[in-house]
Amino acid sequence: MKPPFHRTLFGMLGVVMAFAVTACTSTPESEDETGTENETTSSAAQEALDLAYEGVTGTPPTEPTSPASDINLWVVSCGEQVPSCSTPVAAAAEAGESIGWTVKTCDGQLNPNGWGNCIRQATSAGADVVIPVGIDCVSVQAAMQEANDKGVKIVGGGGADCNVVGGPELMASERLQLEDTSIEEYWKLNGKLQAAWLIGQTDANAKVLLLNFTDPVWGPWITAGFEEQMATCEDCEILETLDVANADMAGGALATKFSSALLQATDANAVSIPVGGWLQAGLTQAIESSGRVDDLAVASGFGDASTMDLIRSTPINLGSLGYSSGWGAYGSVDTAIRVLNDEDALVQGDGFQMVDKDNNLPDSGDYTGGVDHVAEYSALWGVN
Repeated sequence: MKPPFHRTLFGMLGVVMAFAVTACTSTPESEDETGTENETTSSAAQEALDLAYEGVTGTPPTEPTSPASDINLWVVSCGEQVPSCSTPVAAAAEAGESIGWTVKTCDGQLNPNGWGNCIRQATSAGADVVIPVGIDCVSVQAAMQEANDKGVKIVGGGGADCNVVGGPELMASERLQLEDTSIEEYWKLNGKLQAAWLIGQTDANAKVLLLNFTDPVWGPWITAGFEEQMATCEDCEILETLDVANADMAGGALATKFSSALLQATDANAVSIPVGGWLQAGLTQAIESSGRVDDLAVASGFGDASTMDLIRSTPINLGSLGYSSGWGAYGSVDTAIRVLNDEDALVQGDGFQMVDKDNNLPDSGDYTGGVDHVAEYSALWGVN
């Protein structure tokens, strides 16, 4: 088993070149990590797995900052019914409260109207800072503009600013996650690592049912990164792309749509799901009841504690993008502190790597990336 975390930061060009070169190189056999020959895994597959498990990661900032006092922070959730939203919301609230800020959370209920209403409520309530978790500016541009007009600072919680699609910059700062990596490049790496894991799990012969998350700007970015990596594998193929939206999740249709697509994709040996929290919304049950558990490799995007538990317990060959949402949430609060102090926002280092039963999986609980983010950020902020 590899250690749970490697604090390695690739330049974007180096990562992309490495993926492109290694995924195409195929020989009959290769040596595994212990130096013995692995007769069932080609070098292309093994190298893809090595890249997926190594991932792209950084470290929290080291430059201290002092939180301002009497700050009213609102944290807007993309949808509390999804763990991938609720977990970082809780962590951001915890971080804000630890520095003495007044914190209010608001559930956007998986739809842009709900997100916009939460931001407007925050503006009316005199918020100093709003952190929208998993929400892009383009979905709530009017509400963000109203907040800007009232002097409210918007700090990214994993979503992109409006300028990525040619609109205005309405966020005081996005959360800067990896060095020299744009938010688009960051999300594409998400897709690339999932694709690399599936290439490795299928011995460079992946036939994929791909779920494309259409609502956020970053959903198609994940898909684009996945497609780019798959294109480097000569014998790999995306058999079907299934478009899914927040409305499918909120309305309970997600599992039905997925079950139908899986039933039709009879030649698929791989599945890619962009959000780990969706696995608990009927997708795991659909895979387990399909009769194809032994034939499928399943990769998911950002995995929370529930996804880690699922990896430990399910018979599915499941790999998930290990990501410390708590670290990211504390990073958003760190960004907010620095914005309010008129300081430069710093890179927070919250990267990711693929996790499965034999690699990078913590013994229990959530994935942390090997970082005690509460202790590290508390020290930065002078919190006892």
